[in-house]
Amino acid sequence: MTTQAEALAQPSFDTSLLGAVCGAMRQYGMDHTPEEVFVLSGHAFAINLRRDLCPSSPYVWSTECCLALLANLGLEVRELGMLPPNAGADDKRRLEAQLRTELERGVLCSLLNLDHQLVVGCDEAGFDLARPWGPEAPSTPARLTSGTWAECQSGPPVGFFRLAPCEPRSASPLADAVDFAVDAWRQPKAFTETPYGFGPDAYDHWLAAFKGDAIDEHGNWWNASVWSECRAFAGRYFSALGANAPDWLDAKSTDWLGEQFGNIAARLREVSDKSRTLAARRARVAEARDLDVACIECLEQLRPAPCAPNVAG
Repeated sequence: MTTQAEALAQPSFDTSLLGAVCGAMRQYGMDHTPEEVFVLSGHAFAINLRRDLCPSSPYVWSTECCLALLANLGLEVRELGMLPPNAGADDKRRLEAQLRTELERGVLCSLLNLDHQLVVGCDEAGFDLARPWGPEAPSTPARLTSGTWAECQSGPPVGFFRLAPCEPRSASPLADAVDFAVDAWRQPKAFTETPYGFGPDAYDHWLAAFKGDAIDEHGNWWNASVWSECRAFAGRYFSALGANAPDWLDAKSTDWLGEQFGNIAARLREVSDKSRTLAARRARVAEARDLDVACIECLEQLRPAPCAPNVAG
């Protein structure tokens, strides 16, 4: 038995979770732009950092909140299960059976190990996986071997997700996403755990990291890549909103938000540039933090009242 999702592809976003989501939406014929997916999922407003700037930071936080918001766009993302790579054979077979059942029904699925990858096909021997960054990226193997999971033995737990169409669950997806953004910044400890920090705490960790060596390691570059990408999509979303903006957002505000989120993205990209002095790069982190705070405050003032229910609750 072999199954293959024809033409299924995963965009090469650094935020691989949303790369998998956008690939699934395209396959299902949904016409949401990447800008809409980043913003209306709330992910465009997120930032999470471990104290040592570990590259795990973009993955180890309460992404369940963003997965819930994706249902507002007509896509239900649900975890099928997660196991360590050295789990027993029976446990692996049971989880693989769930995955195969979903695929046979025509439901798209994804794998998370080091990164999120769409499952693009399967046969009796294993599962074929999307490689959004090409064959040179070790964090995205081309295949997962049934039973052994040999390709993931040196990594963190292996998780599988189903991505299925659903009826959109809200008539005000932007307001819901803004509620998440504000709540997450005002209650950052509810969205991650020590030694990670979310929102303003993430920026505190980043600024403190300039006292050590982590600022010139891979984790700094990867975090700068992911979080700047998120803000760049936010900038493009608000800049293009125009006449499609809800009545609680005026043109002046959307233009300002578009510009400022773009400025945050530019500053975060510069943080990974080793040709710049430590002082200059630290200044860019501080500037990005101040701009992020200003954007959150703007959104908090503009969002409609009473607020939509908190999806994290």
